[in-house]
Amino acid sequence: MSENIELLEDIARATFSSDSLKELNWNEVSVVFEVNPDGKVDGTYGYAYDIDNKATAISVRPRDVRPAVSAYREWLRLEGDKGFIKMLFQFNRKSRKVNALFEFEDPTRWQVTPKNIDTIVEELRPNLGG
Repeated sequence: MSENIELLEDIARATFSSDSLKELNWNEVSVVFEVNPDGKVDGTYGYAYDIDNKATAISVRPRDVRPAVSAYREWLRLEGDKGFIKMLFQFNRKSRKVNALFEFEDPTRWQVTPKNIDTIVEELRPNLGG
């Protein structure tokens, strides 16, 4: 994983201030940020997992995370590269571990559909300990 801890912390702060997480007693969270060709976040979705491993669907307002995700994308992007189209951001509240994965080509990666709803929740689960 390529990481810039300061920028990941910015993404975490923007994500955790989301109304969708404030009322939940979550232990781990996974959020997918979809990035348009202009490099701006235009969609988010994911899950918050509680201590009993129950998953709750969440989303974050794109405008709240756009500056942080865009900054990370620009930091990671190579000259002449278009940058990632999706970012999977994962965090464990107790262990404070963070993970970030990226998709550069396949817009359907990590997509939630009626066909995969039962498996995607587990596929996106962070499992970062704690």
